[in-house]
Order: sequence, then C-alpha cells, then structure tokens
Amino acid sequence: MSKKCRFCGSLDDVKRVKKRFFVCRSCRPAVYAVINSPDVIEQVWPLLQDRAILPQVRRIKIPWRVEIPEELAAKRHRTQDREQNTWYLIVSEHEKQPVELFMSTAGENDYRLQTNIANLTALTRLISLMLRHIFLGEKITIEKVQNQLQKSSRQSLDLPDMVLSVLNKYSSAGKS
Repeated sequence: MSKKCRFCGSLDDVKRVKKRFFVCRSCRPAVYAVINSPDVIEQVWPLLQDRAILPQVRRIKIPWRVEIPEELAAKRHRTQDREQNTWYLIVSEHEKQPVELFMSTAGENDYRLQTNIANLTALTRLISLMLRHIFLGEKITIEKVQNQLQKSSRQSLDLPDMVLSVLNKYSSAGKS
C-alpha cells in the first residue's frame, strides 16, 4: 500500500499524522495549524472564504432560569425491595418531563431502614438535580450537590454524610 497524502494525493515526503492519516510535506503545516490552533482557523476562515468552515450546527439555547411551579404533578409508583419492604417512588413532572424523584417507605420509623432511606434520599436528590439539568437546563454546581447531600443525611457517617465530607474538600467553602 503506497503512502499518499490524504489532502492533495502527493507521494512526496508523506508522513503519518496523529496516527490517523498520511500528509505530505506541503500540506503538513496547514494540518498542524488546524490541530494546534483550531480557534485561530475558525476566526481566519470567514475572512478568506465565502463559505462556512464546518457545516452549520443547530445551536440550542438552554434557558438557565426556568420558572417551575411550587407544586408539580407527580406519579407515585409502588415497589418492593429484596426484603419485601414496600417503597414508593414519586416522580414529579414539569411539561411531561421528569424533573424530581423522591423515594419513601411506609416503615420510615424503622431504625433498620434509616440507612437505606438516607442512601435512597441522597440518590434520588442527585438524580433530581440531573433531571432538572437535562430537561430544564438548570445549572448543576458543587454547592447544589452538597446541599442535596446535607438534606439527605439522617445520621453521622451515613453514606450521604461521608460523600459530603469528601466533596467539602473540593468546594470553595472547604478550601479555606
């Protein structure tokens, strides 16, 4: 198989670039310019050409502040775990999209279930943050994650509390 420049077809001093394709001596500076400075190429291209450098990408504007009502419609789903405990999974919706997820059990006063409840509460609060980001465009910050974990913790050194203590080391408040 002969080594031929991918861009001009030349066979003169052809070398592999980025383990992807072969480029001749004449085309190599342009290829390296694109690889090393794509922003500069994007700025210069419109000045020299009358067509777009890349196909037009449909840009979606994400509203970072979407007003949602205080009370949302919700659907409750009943399920059972391996130990036959009954759990209720509640999915709140906004414009038919899931934006919050909660979980509860009939046995919330059962001390044995408290650890499970704290873990599930943390999980569902974090999933709710992700759903709000996906469907509402709400920005997720470390502070929001920490806040949700703090609200989920039911006792010292449960899973949400342990995760929170580690994340506190990465936040601006924890770096003092």
